[in-house]
Amino acid sequence: MKARLIQYVHMKPRLFVDQKITAFANKYQVFEASEAGEKGQLVALAQQKRLAFKEKVTFYSDEQKTSPAFTFRAEKVLDVHGRYLVEDMDGKLVGAFRKEFKASLLNSTWTVFDGSDNARYRVRESNQVLAVARRFAGFIPIVGDLYEMILLFFRYHFVFEDIATGEAVGKYMKTTLFRDHYQLELTDAAQAEIDWRVWAALGVGLDALQSR
Repeated sequence: MKARLIQYVHMKPRLFVDQKITAFANKYQVFEASEAGEKGQLVALAQQKRLAFKEKVTFYSDEQKTSPAFTFRAEKVLDVHGRYLVEDMDGKLVGAFRKEFKASLLNSTWTVFDGSDNARYRVRESNQVLAVARRFAGFIPIVGDLYEMILLFFRYHFVFEDIATGEAVGKYMKTTLFRDHYQLELTDAAQAEIDWRVWAALGVGLDALQSR
């Protein structure tokens, strides 16, 4: 317990992810964190038709989408395990993330892989009670409809754990009540061991790829 507390103390803001709602597409802006831990410069922009988000997403380095930077794509079509490959524009693998289907039946769970395809981190929805409520509240007549509306104000928050040690090394938090704006915090070690593009792609995926 003491070691876990120390890890939390040394987390720092690394990326900010903002979703902008448009009529037919999902648009996400990814910003780096400044030395003061505040939102800094735009480092990636993703915009895709909603139905195409589970296939392939291209990230650009500018608002005008003139400079493609990297992508993430589904490894297999109709794969229930939801493995996504993050690649540079030459098709080189820089990392990956995978939804754990069985574990996600009760609590949304993902695994993050480094550029050598080693499983390094586990990502889980932080509140087990809310995770279960999201899945089953809708089956309760009348009350379920009201409860689902209430749950919209308690969207996804995730904790990151090192698979080898079980230590908490990061968290992904919704920072606004009505809009989908998120902040990613990581330890120095987790930041260094995984390419930032993987963290950016995962940040978008934790919003866009979740079942709503």
